[in-house]
Amino acid sequence: MNPRRVYSVFYVSLRELFRDKGGIFFTFLFPILLMLLFGFIFQDSGESSYDIYVQDQDGTDISGNLTMTFKHVDALKVHMIDANRDIDSYIDKNDVDFVLVIPEGYGVSMERMLSNMTGTTVPIILKYDPSVSSSSVKRSIVHSIIQETNKGLSGAVDIITLDEQSVVTEHFTYIEFFIPGVIGLTVMTGAVFGTIFTDTELRKKGIFRKLSTTPISRGEFILSNMIFQLFLALLATVEILLVGWILFGVALHLNPMFLAMILFEVFAFTGLAMIVVKFVKEAQAASALGNAITFPMMFLSGSFFDVDSMPHFLQVIARVLPLYYVNEGMRDAMIFNDYWESFVNLVPIAIFAVMVFIIGVTFTTWKQD
Repeated sequence: MNPRRVYSVFYVSLRELFRDKGGIFFTFLFPILLMLLFGFIFQDSGESSYDIYVQDQDGTDISGNLTMTFKHVDALKVHMIDANRDIDSYIDKNDVDFVLVIPEGYGVSMERMLSNMTGTTVPIILKYDPSVSSSSVKRSIVHSIIQETNKGLSGAVDIITLDEQSVVTEHFTYIEFFIPGVIGLTVMTGAVFGTIFTDTELRKKGIFRKLSTTPISRGEFILSNMIFQLFLALLATVEILLVGWILFGVALHLNPMFLAMILFEVFAFTGLAMIVVKFVKEAQAASALGNAITFPMMFLSGSFFDVDSMPHFLQVIARVLPLYYVNEGMRDAMIFNDYWESFVNLVPIAIFAVMVFIIGVTFTTWKQD
């Protein structure tokens, strides 16, 4: 065995690796990306706790102190709901089964009670689904916390009371949650990588230069590519829905908002890919750029799990990514059949799709290729 030949083969392989930007990404960057993302998201998953949701409509220091009391209990994991959200709509949409609502005026009522110990009690609202097995445990914990809080405030008088209201939530399985996400993810990756590979191949073969001698405009070429990617996206969507129905018995709502979401998603990501691919000259670099676009959105946009389960700073990042609105809109349309909420999420994607199409037509010419 000749060590020099072994070294020569190793050296050539090493050089080939560093020439392949896609190989560098998957070898070095992708594992780190996965470790960081899932490390942040599931860092507390080993702790045993019960999820409860709290909406503070009062927004005073006194109501904030009560919220902090719940947060300091190890057995509870408290999720805050924006005070401006309609709580019943939030429960229906997010499949929430246990919510504490601190009503507006709680702080004033509490100050009046503590000053003279007279008047009515100060109620907070508990909305829960009694059909959920964990509800009884969470009710017991909350009742204990309220009792201890009352003892600390007055010693004997029950100042804070619970106004319990039974709600029935529309439960959906994880596979029902997952299918809209995997459709959005599949359409995105197909549009991005399909466009990147097509454009780089045409550029490599000099087809773009030849197209400059034909009557076809750049806008027509971009539109035709978008239509082709839409055709492929619809085929992939049908395949996913059939597998979900045959293997898991999942039958989701198929409505115009669902189709509109696919349409604008294809146009948005196809247009984005056709713009960014102009900044690279090699197929390997284009592939790496496609990975840089798709992988962060794949794990941060709620394709596999609820964005609300992530740390707050990752939620902020997720809400600026286009795929987040696709996933939310898909689920609004397919799971809840909610046309209005689906339309609200469709608007950002539609605006983004129009923008990238205009940019692609305006700033890209045949001569640049």
